[in-house]
Amino acid sequence: MKSKLFTPITLGPLTLRNRTIRSAAFESMCPGNVPSDMLLDYHRSVAAGGVGMTTVAYAAVTQSGLSFDRQLWMRPEILPGLRRLTDAVHAEGAAAGIQLGHCGNMSHKSICGCTPVGASGGFNLYSPTFVRGLRADELPEMARAYGRSVSLAREAGFDSVEVHAGHGYLISQFLSPSTNHREDEYGGSLENRMRFMDMVMEEVMKAAGGDMQCW
Repeated sequence: MKSKLFTPITLGPLTLRNRTIRSAAFESMCPGNVPSDMLLDYHRSVAAGGVGMTTVAYAAVTQSGLSFDRQLWMRPEILPGLRRLTDAVHAEGAAAGIQLGHCGNMSHKSICGCTPVGASGGFNLYSPTFVRGLRADELPEMARAYGRSVSLAREAGFDSVEVHAGHGYLISQFLSPSTNHREDEYGGSLENRMRFMDMVMEEVMKAAGGDMQCW
């Protein structure tokens, strides 16, 4: 009997050849924050193995969003490398997804090139480093950075985008009262703490249009 796992499925505008997806687990294969041949070969091999979709992990939407060396940073200069990767995945019959995010305060100046930013200021023991709380007037531009990254992913040939809103990174830092100590319209009530995520998703969905799957 044929397993349902290996039958096609349609998710919004995206149809996969089967129901297996390589999840977005950080590869650490992007020296200089650009896609490498190693990253391409890795995802091509996953696609050749028969999955329905393989997901490139944890691409930062801005330089300030980088939390690791050898992490992808979305910007126009890397478009040709991303296109080579998606072409290779598609040639193996799989779909290509990419995870987009911003680490917020989970960084260090030596990695992201600036004082790390987050929902609120303070000291982050994880890095360890001092953190600057984002100003309210900076948040619309940060949300637009997510939208631009989706547009870049579309141009590069990705079939889907995944917005990283967990693991204590920037969107999560706004959502959680443990890390969001703001007293403006982005802090306090759940409705206020969700405001930045709502801004991000509005930009993401606008850039994705009706023919690109978003999660």
